[in-house]
Amino acid sequence: MYHPDGGVSDTARLEDYLRAIRLRKWVVVGVTVAGVLAALMFSSSRVENYEAVSRVALYPTPVGSVDNRLVTPNLEKEKEILASNEIAVRVKEVTQSPETPAGLLSGLSVKFVPKSDVLVASYTSTDPKVASDTVNAFVDIYNQHRLAAAVAIYTNAIDSASTQIQELTESEEALRQQIATASDIDQAALKPELTSVQTRKRQLSTEKAQSESKQVALERTPPAAVLATAEPPSSPLGIPRSFILFGGLVVGAVSGIVAAFVLERLDTTARDESDVALALGTSVMGSVPLLGFRQRSGPSSLVMTFTGGSNRVSAAREAFRRLRSSMQYLNASADISTILVTSSAPGEGKSLTSANLSVSLAQNGSRVVLISGDMRRPSLERLFGVESPRPGLAEYLNNTAELAIDQVPNVENLWLVRSGQPPGNPGELLSSNRFEQMIKELKANHVDYIIVDTPPVLSTADAVSAARHVDGVLVVVDTQRTETSDLLQVRSDLERSGSKLLGAVMNRQRFKRDGLFKRKKYAYYEAEASRAAQQPSGVALTSPVRRT
Repeated sequence: MYHPDGGVSDTARLEDYLRAIRLRKWVVVGVTVAGVLAALMFSSSRVENYEAVSRVALYPTPVGSVDNRLVTPNLEKEKEILASNEIAVRVKEVTQSPETPAGLLSGLSVKFVPKSDVLVASYTSTDPKVASDTVNAFVDIYNQHRLAAAVAIYTNAIDSASTQIQELTESEEALRQQIATASDIDQAALKPELTSVQTRKRQLSTEKAQSESKQVALERTPPAAVLATAEPPSSPLGIPRSFILFGGLVVGAVSGIVAAFVLERLDTTARDESDVALALGTSVMGSVPLLGFRQRSGPSSLVMTFTGGSNRVSAAREAFRRLRSSMQYLNASADISTILVTSSAPGEGKSLTSANLSVSLAQNGSRVVLISGDMRRPSLERLFGVESPRPGLAEYLNNTAELAIDQVPNVENLWLVRSGQPPGNPGELLSSNRFEQMIKELKANHVDYIIVDTPPVLSTADAVSAARHVDGVLVVVDTQRTETSDLLQVRSDLERSGSKLLGAVMNRQRFKRDGLFKRKKYAYYEAEASRAAQQPSGVALTSPVRRT
């Protein structure tokens, strides 16, 4: 945005953000799409791991006890047993996994719940079924290992008691035989020993019976029980893919809005009429909408020479008619009939504006002479389809030929002065007295308007040189390209030459669409297009006139 005092407001308001989004909606859309694509690529490239979890409860066993009493399990020790290589080897055999025991252990995680006797085992794999099958195998084999260890304790106790009972039985038989053959004195000495053996035998029998009972109880109540069998997980670890895509959408949209706002704040393009008016110190006399690709070059860009077309074409025709009314008002009020059309840089639409303005004036009954004063890169001849070699303005100003004026085909009251062969000194020719004399002669020849198309002001000195010989200058501003700093330089150059700035024409203005509940702004243009559709496309507005 251009400000006459050079200042820019640092406080962004809501309307600033909305304006930035509206003007740079494709930036927002592009960055948003990029964010979604980046999220999609990230979610597609990452390896999806699935985690299956199983929980096992541990109960007291005689393992680790010195007297075969039940003791509370040591969870730290049991955790190491569950994640041991011995268990992993058996899991590999059971599941027939291609992984090594170390590889299986790398995917296993075991922890215990504080203040409880519960172990939580989890296994991570890229296959959800493999994850659940493997962790279940670890838990099952661990349970079998714990049961086998407890059973072995009781089995050893039973075997040891049985062996001792057998030995005591043999000792008892031997003592009985000795007592039967011994004297009374020896019998008195042997009977206490027999009693001790019998007592010890009864104790061992009781312990054996208890061990057998406990061993049987283990089969009914094992020392470990699975609380939750692992099922194949339905979703992978980490953030779900839908969340990643949604996050990419949100981040992309926010980044797009920020980028649009930053670009808008840094942009110095003269897009608004207020920018142009402040930079040039004059008013905007017309705004031509952005046309389609077919109407941006060649004869199709002469929208005033045919009927029909899109709403934008109809809006462009109406814009040139309003510009024509402004020119007629200036001519009536200030006797301004010779107008130089230029721009700040090439490609901003000065030739297209010159041609369509001239056709519009001629269609209204005015006698118009259009001068192709851009002798470096002439465009008017191509627009009107009269590109055949012929002496023109350059030859006349060099005093090597007479002034040739051609009537434009199919447009009554419009004549064209061709540029001629490109000279080596176009700036000097346009500033010469002969050019000034030519303008005066054309005005005296009952011509209502003389439109001079010249090169851009900042590219050459031609426009400034020719501007001294006309009544005023019309500057064409490309709302997509022209910088406000360039307009300031154009204004400075023209003011130094003593030229009069008549106004500006905004070219390639964005075609504003109507809101859902607003009255359609282009209803008249649509009606015109509908009527034109009933007749052949490209019908000339006036009858052909023979060249002179």
